[in-house]
Amino acid sequence: MFINLDREGTVDGMQHLLKQAVDDENTSGILILACNANGFTPELVDGVLKQCEKPVFGGVFSQILFNKERLEKGTIVAGIRQPVITTVIRDISDISDDLEAMMEHTVEWQFLLNKTMFVFVDGLSQHISTLIESMFNCCGLLPNYIGGGAGSLTERKPCVFTGEGLLEDAAVFALTDTKSGIGVAHGWKPVAGPMRVTEADYNTVVSLNWRPAFEVYRETVERISGKSFDKSDFFQLAKGFPFGIVKMAEEMVVRDPIALDGNGLICVGEVPLNSCVYILKGEKDSLIAGAAKARQLAESSYRQVVKGKEKKLPTTFFMDCVSRVLFLQSDFNEELETVYSGNPLLGALTIGEIANTGKNYIEFYNKTSVIGLLGD
Repeated sequence: MFINLDREGTVDGMQHLLKQAVDDENTSGILILACNANGFTPELVDGVLKQCEKPVFGGVFSQILFNKERLEKGTIVAGIRQPVITTVIRDISDISDDLEAMMEHTVEWQFLLNKTMFVFVDGLSQHISTLIESMFNCCGLLPNYIGGGAGSLTERKPCVFTGEGLLEDAAVFALTDTKSGIGVAHGWKPVAGPMRVTEADYNTVVSLNWRPAFEVYRETVERISGKSFDKSDFFQLAKGFPFGIVKMAEEMVVRDPIALDGNGLICVGEVPLNSCVYILKGEKDSLIAGAAKARQLAESSYRQVVKGKEKKLPTTFFMDCVSRVLFLQSDFNEELETVYSGNPLLGALTIGEIANTGKNYIEFYNKTSVIGLLGD
């Protein structure tokens, strides 16, 4: 994999880097990570994307990561040397029961062992968890999966790069022959619960323990934090107290409450009816330790995959939740330093993270560090 960066974040800069990637005879597919502040729109970039002669995939994010830097403007273009097959699914929020049927007809899922599936989705779409579940039902855990939710928390607009253009409410899958090791960890700890989700509407928790969800959440968070929602913006206080869904995995799956709908709590990603949830809390040290653990898990997984046969050092692909940065603020630099190994690193701050660990099911995470080590 070769990686180029346009720090200006211009359309011309992206087009120049895409041409370099296309002209490289070793490039089979192209990954694009761009910043929201670039101001990319379909009108500006669709012509460039549609004219690209090699498969294109990626997303627009609030910030991108390049080695030890966190950039608010700019574009990363990475050339994938292994064969790449891309598939696009549109209008995720408008479909549910037929997602699995669509997944079965998108690509040929044979011969998936030791391959890597990149997944980028509009992070504010509904049915993301359903989409991920459908993908698992179709091809299981034969490949590794890594990716995340594109877009911005402050506005909804097209944010998924595809060969069909820059799309909203869509997902792009890129199946590659790249070998990889995946690590997932977050560092959040339970401080209250369990509570049962007694009413839910996709990504909105309507009631907890048969009471309005916000009433229960508010009582608990205000008691633990000593702060009041009346004197604070909802997200500013809630960002430190996500939900943890109990599943059959080593760590809980985190769901991030980002807004209110009356007394309902709108989360990034679905929260299943009748699931048991805890309220979690994190500290600087525990979150940074979570990122370090994800790195260690990725290294262990990668060693098992390549079995000492890979001579080149792997590239680090880091998908980290934007709300971790909002929580850690300047301390995020310490987290990035922990993950960076001296080898090339690229990544983004996501609205939800997508990965499997090689042993567990695929999941759409929140507030989680997902690290992939990618072979050349």
